[in-house]
Amino acid sequence: MQLQDSSLKLNEPQTVTNPVEALQMWLIKQLAEQLSHDPSTIKVSEPLTRYGLDSIDAVTLVGDLEDWLDMKLPDTLFWDYPTIAKASQYLAENFDITGALDNLKAEELTTVVPNNKASENLAENKKGWGGLFGRFK
Repeated sequence: MQLQDSSLKLNEPQTVTNPVEALQMWLIKQLAEQLSHDPSTIKVSEPLTRYGLDSIDAVTLVGDLEDWLDMKLPDTLFWDYPTIAKASQYLAENFDITGALDNLKAEELTTVVPNNKASENLAENKKGWGGLFGRFK
């Protein structure tokens, strides 16, 4: 499977027109806000649990995504498709999201592209397992 963000440049504002990229950017932004992470540290190919996403957060994120797209989605979306890339690809292939994306404001699809080659430095964020052991020095 090819990642959709391979041609995007780091930390440059981009207007996204591809539905998969739009979903990826929205999910990165929401995940970063929900789990208090820097969006530039979130990789679309990493499992969401690596960033501290638990079942409650996953259901909340699905609900937010349903509100954003104005459609019903599977509650187990992020457990069945555990990365942003896989979930975005699944949604683009199995749901008609183009109409929902067309109705969104341009600023909702404009974001700063994350650094998907960032070093794995999750311990500094004090979220998930990575932060647990960093507290006991």
